[in-house]
Amino acid sequence: MFLLISSAPFSAEPSTSLAIQDINNNLYHGRTLELTTDLPSWITYYPENTLFQKKTPDGKAGARYQSHYKILAISTKVYDDGDIYNIFQGMNSGGLSFSANLINSADLDDVNPNEYQNAIPVTAIGEWALSQFSRVSELKASVEKTKFRSPVIKGFGNIKAPLHYAFYDKDGGSIVIEAVDGKLTVYENPTRVMTNGPDFPWHLQNLNNYTHLTNIDRSHATLGNVSISQPDSGIAIAALPSSDTSVGRFIRGVFYTTSVPKPVNAALAMNTLAHIMNRFDRIKDITVDERQARGEVKTSQTEYTVWTSLSDLKEGKMLVKGYADINYTEFSFDKMKDKKMPYFERINAEQ
Repeated sequence: MFLLISSAPFSAEPSTSLAIQDINNNLYHGRTLELTTDLPSWITYYPENTLFQKKTPDGKAGARYQSHYKILAISTKVYDDGDIYNIFQGMNSGGLSFSANLINSADLDDVNPNEYQNAIPVTAIGEWALSQFSRVSELKASVEKTKFRSPVIKGFGNIKAPLHYAFYDKDGGSIVIEAVDGKLTVYENPTRVMTNGPDFPWHLQNLNNYTHLTNIDRSHATLGNVSISQPDSGIAIAALPSSDTSVGRFIRGVFYTTSVPKPVNAALAMNTLAHIMNRFDRIKDITVDERQARGEVKTSQTEYTVWTSLSDLKEGKMLVKGYADINYTEFSFDKMKDKKMPYFERINAEQ
């Protein structure tokens, strides 16, 4: 009964999610989405009191909830859980923000079929959370007592719930939700950074391998009884991982968000965030992955940044830049205030 929206399999959905705060501790959330092809994406707006009706695997009416907040998001058509627009990135008018990132090791147990009617499809966890909560503390408490079912995502290799989820709120709260031993587990996220696999606790443990990182240039030293001097600035980041793997991006994300000074206002914060996200922008064919399964023809794929988003959670603004764009386009709750029905606008429409 469920519709496979895209017939092309996506072997990877890398992305980087991170956040910074200004001097008043207001939070700003940046996100990139990388793919090997343009997964059609839409700027998506849901007005307050929008009714969401999920459906069960056999097509019957499932969980039903109404939004307490306006929602501004980026959605894709990956899986029909009652709504073909699946939110991958978004925020609400209460100051909660969301990002879904790929993690192949995720394996959420499905609920019993007799519980489908009241279970939230995990593909809709962002939509559900943004419609109901304004703080990560509220969300955390509710996740622990809510039933989630685990659809098979055909476009991602027929695996169940191949994602983990980052949430932020405008006061600086940050959590990651992952499927562990078949159940959703909530982790506090002191780094405010999330990429892809391995699991989030692994990334935190791996930080112990980078105690040498510093943003202070060491431009002079004595080596082999020779006094040496670096002729330029910028040597501090020589030890920073340069690869675009999820492990390298996580370390870079923590380094940049830790090192930048706290901006004094929202405009400077969004500008600072844009500069950070530039460090995660990927160009086509800079890295090419050649794969060949037994008996199959070798194929080459390149991942590139399909879109980048910057979100100001206090002011309710989202800036979005597609691969074909040089500049960001601003969307906001204020600009959407006259829309009484859900609204969808294609990103990369001319690509």
